[in-house]
Amino acid sequence: MFGNRSEGRLAHVLEGFGAVCLVILMLTVFIDVLGRNVLNMPLPWGTEVLEIVLAAMIFALYPVLALTFGHITVDLIPLPPTMRRVQRTLGAAMGVVLFSLIAWCLWRQTMRAAGYGENTPLLHVPIAWLLGGMAVLSVATAVAFAYATFQAAARPAPEKPPAVEVI
Repeated sequence: MFGNRSEGRLAHVLEGFGAVCLVILMLTVFIDVLGRNVLNMPLPWGTEVLEIVLAAMIFALYPVLALTFGHITVDLIPLPPTMRRVQRTLGAAMGVVLFSLIAWCLWRQTMRAAGYGENTPLLHVPIAWLLGGMAVLSVATAVAFAYATFQAAARPAPEKPPAVEVI
């Protein structure tokens, strides 16, 4: 799956971080629902934590999906192996362009938020930190897509995607 050990380690770290984020999401929702329905006291900052942790989880897992070609694909037309290779290469190249654009936009917003000193309403977390983290992870995703572009061009596409459901 991965070309060398450092890529595998990075993927495992990001996957582990994503799993921790998912556990935090589940616990926060559970405690909020329990407090809201049983004690009539919801978590006042629950929504804010959910927004922050959800963004962290999504942006942390994008590089893993890019490296493993784990994103959702739909093949409506059967293609020969050569065309599947071209398709994977172009898809990964589009990922480089899109995530570079996302990183640039997020970095601009980071600078704006830092200039204004914006914070989240209840927890007072600096928004620039959140946007900056998302921008850095977007750059990591663009780099992962660049690597995936070269991998897709160099290797033949697999016969079938890892998970195929025929309806």
